[in-house]
Amino acid sequence: MLTLPSRPGPVVRPHREWQMVSADEAAGMIRTGDTVAVGWLGDAVASAMQAAFLARRQPRDLTLVYGATKGNARTHGLNMLAEEGLVRRVIGGQWHPVPALHALALSDRIEAYSLPVGIINRLFRDIAAGVSGHLSRSGIGTFTDPRNGGGRLNRSTREEMVRLVHSAGEEALLFKTFPVDVALIAVAFVEGTGELAMTRDAMAIARAARKSDGVVIAQTDRVGTLDKLPQGQIVAPDALVDVLVAAGGQDRAPERFVTGPAGLSRT
Repeated sequence: MLTLPSRPGPVVRPHREWQMVSADEAAGMIRTGDTVAVGWLGDAVASAMQAAFLARRQPRDLTLVYGATKGNARTHGLNMLAEEGLVRRVIGGQWHPVPALHALALSDRIEAYSLPVGIINRLFRDIAAGVSGHLSRSGIGTFTDPRNGGGRLNRSTREEMVRLVHSAGEEALLFKTFPVDVALIAVAFVEGTGELAMTRDAMAIARAARKSDGVVIAQTDRVGTLDKLPQGQIVAPDALVDVLVAAGGQDRAPERFVTGPAGLSRT
């Protein structure tokens, strides 16, 4: 009698004792003046941050950095942080999905930058690598060019984040990196394996916070088995996340900040 080889299943590890915190506890980990890199911000954590500021004026003067947002959550996520005093500066790749923050920028009540989405995502990777800046020809001659404003959206925004330089005889733009104090990302719990999955962009944000001695706060949801991870998700190292916040029913999954799909792989 012939025996046929069977496909081995995924390696199952013991479940780690993840440190689970409430949305209020997660908001309490964000300090005044922090630079917060946002990969995904659900309503639970956003509402807790807003409530803490309105009740105690803490945290305040935050710098928010994000790339691109999918979905039409115009009253959710980052829009819930549009309180004068809570946010001091926003560095964004797309502004149309965040009209509440855009209104603060237009009225000169916050500092505001608009940079290419790809550049912002690359900056996270360069921060994680310990690089002091990102050199690119992307943005030459556009609004991002320092000769055309350097991505600054209003008169309150004075600091230059972009410099015009010459490299190998050609004009290029040098985008300054910065420390990331807090990473807000989405992760998926891989049921039955004790592993976490996230997008490559989320991993870059988390690693940027790690390099800056910052904290990584992740909201999590169950997505099934390892063989059925959504496209673009990769398995993440355990130590990359500090705390997990269980996503609430009001959280909106389309408010995840990514630029595109990536193949499933292990890191």
